[in-house]
Amino acid sequence: MSPKRPTRPKTDAPDTTPVVRNTTPDIPAPPRRVPDSLIDPTLTHPAWQLPAPPVPRRQMIEIYELPADTHVRDSTAQRPIGSYFLAPGLVSRLPPPDVQSGIRSAGRHAYVDLVEGGTVLTGPDAQSGTRARLSNELLASGPLLERVQGTLMWRPVPAQNTPDADTSRLIITRHPLPDDGQSAVPPKRRRPDETPERWNSWGIDPQHATTGDIRVDGIQYKVIPRGDASDPIVYIKNPNHMIYDFDLLNRTLGSDLQQQPRGAIQVPPAHHWQIDPTLPFERPLTDYVRQYFPQLSATSLENVAFHQFVMANGSHTATGSGLTLLRQTFNDWKAGNVYPRPQLADPLLMLPILPTSGSGTTRLIELPTPSPGGPLQRLDFDPVLFHREWDFYTSTQSGVEIKRFMASLLTRNGYSVFDPSPSNSYPALVFKRSGHDYVFFISLHRIRGRNIKQALTSDQHSASLRLHVQVGAPAATAVIAAHAENKVVWLRGGTQIRAGADDTVLIVRDGQAQI
Repeated sequence: MSPKRPTRPKTDAPDTTPVVRNTTPDIPAPPRRVPDSLIDPTLTHPAWQLPAPPVPRRQMIEIYELPADTHVRDSTAQRPIGSYFLAPGLVSRLPPPDVQSGIRSAGRHAYVDLVEGGTVLTGPDAQSGTRARLSNELLASGPLLERVQGTLMWRPVPAQNTPDADTSRLIITRHPLPDDGQSAVPPKRRRPDETPERWNSWGIDPQHATTGDIRVDGIQYKVIPRGDASDPIVYIKNPNHMIYDFDLLNRTLGSDLQQQPRGAIQVPPAHHWQIDPTLPFERPLTDYVRQYFPQLSATSLENVAFHQFVMANGSHTATGSGLTLLRQTFNDWKAGNVYPRPQLADPLLMLPILPTSGSGTTRLIELPTPSPGGPLQRLDFDPVLFHREWDFYTSTQSGVEIKRFMASLLTRNGYSVFDPSPSNSYPALVFKRSGHDYVFFISLHRIRGRNIKQALTSDQHSASLRLHVQVGAPAATAVIAAHAENKVVWLRGGTQIRAGADDTVLIVRDGQAQI
């Protein structure tokens, strides 16, 4: 059942603040059906069929009498420096080291390369020293670091140079009882303020492990299929989540972020597995699209996010390399980086070229009907989200005003538009988006019904002259240069008004070059 369409505000009512409607349906759409053949059969055993957990064995503690003058101080064992190494894929995205300090700065974060290999995030400790730091720490608690003189590399401070290196410490050694197995692992000490990580409850019985599953600190975890075998990051998952398709992942991110899959990497030199405590995603996938394309309709938001998910994973179900691609794309949006895969980052590059019909001097494009869960064939922008601009536009008729209206809309959604030309004939715009070098050319229409009609011309000289009139000299120059490199994306769009349907502003892709 569709949410009730809100009443459009009257044009003569005073309004100084744009009103943004909540377009999320009250009733979530039913999940897309997954074939039974994709369900993991090893996870369907009821709990009563699983073997009982082993009974914890007693630990014996030996306490030795110490001399009366021995100074005893509390000491917390540090993680090894290898526990702080970043994944190679993340290291490759960092800027080069500063020639003075050797620090690789990314925003407000600082990273250093170590002489023994590996790169770590750093931060100050309580004494303003520089230590390796986990991303979820306020004060760094890792090994103390120092720069190697004359190089851009850093290293852990040797033990003899650390404060209180000669202070005696109370050492507790655990000895297993004679009947203990050789593989018994002493439990980790937990600080009073430390809460168990959510993934600790995701362990499975080793007999249910399959190829590719990993063991971390003695616990066996199910992993999402890796996808690209060369990707160093794998993702452990909650075993109650059979298969992550788009609907399950997006729903999980919307209800409980802590239940999403977690990345894990092998840390050198021992190459043991370590789980990254950082959340891979901070919000639902549709919310990432909404953040950077804020005026898309609810249907387009879902269709773009779904199409992006399928493109990244190469299928309708998640893979480890696909999740990493999505994370990198969202980070590129946030940081303003160049897109390594533009078609994964720009919805206009995701659109297919629509078929045309007609004969003689007329071409006809039949516009598909937007539908939630359907294929991504068009982008729609919701006039309720920019109703003041929409109300003004609908009161005008000139070609200049439709260009100004669309230029403003595209700018609000992250595109850079060449200044519209003053011509009223053949309204069109040229625009770009930072992150890739494609150039967009859009012919603008006021559409009533379901079709876009175009009159054809075979005079190339006339078409070239018309281009300068349509978009202006700077934009025409950019289009001609990009066209020579096959980097122009030809679009059609404008406003669509249909009986029995919401008014909308749409964009579709056309295969017919305008020059």
